Amino acid sequence: MPDRSDLPSSASDIAEPPAARASTWIPPAAGACRVEDLALFLGLPGEPAVARIAREEEAKRICARCAVLVECRAAALAEADPETTGVRGGLTPEERRAVARRRRRRGGLRAK
Repeated sequence: MPDRSDLPSSASDIAEPPAARASTWIPPAAGACRVEDLALFLGLPGEPAVARIAREEEAKRICARCAVLVECRAAALAEADPETTGVRGGLTPEERRAVARRRRRRGGLRAK
């Protein structure tokens, strides 16, 4: 587990968050993430890749045991901008982009 002592305690504590992190995302009321440090899901600007990967894996473990994982993932994938926040519904922004690409490709094949 990564050392989170240097991470802020909430999303509002992140100094000058990038626009991608400055969303209106609020953890689901029944979400396992609701009682966790939001920095675990949002990350920090300039975070080293090794720390980011470890943090994202920890966030995904929390998502994996969440009662509203399916609903949260569906909401995250339904957003027009997959970069809106960090780990949501057990998926990173990169993973959400990949799902969106696959869906577009499949949709394009069906339209022909």
